[in-house]
Amino acid sequence: MSRNRHHRYGNTASNNVPGNRPQDHRPAQGKPRTVTVKGISLTIDPKVLDDWEFVESLYDLQADPKGNALQIIPFLRRLLGDSYGKAKNELRGADGRIDGETMGAFLNELFEEMSKAFPNS
Repeated sequence: MSRNRHHRYGNTASNNVPGNRPQDHRPAQGKPRTVTVKGISLTIDPKVLDDWEFVESLYDLQADPKGNALQIIPFLRRLLGDSYGKAKNELRGADGRIDGETMGAFLNELFEEMSKAFPNS
């Protein structure tokens, strides 16, 4: 008798059918997700991560031979959308300014939180 007899006779318990396997536990795709960075709740739409112009701005940021840190500004505006102003306001010091160290720490934490919220992006 064949080793595959259960499969031939329709025994679904031994079939290799995807419906019988546990599904992965990733968040639903397509829904905006909220990440909290430095106590600031930011909503990020995953559609932004699939936007070609966003990808171009990421490329520009990484490929600039001069290391122009200013490329981060259009990148963040596109990524955070309406939350960009909120983030800036929350990061301001008592003097009303956002210093480079504060923004750098914010960016590091933002990218860490995004890698958790969007693991496959």
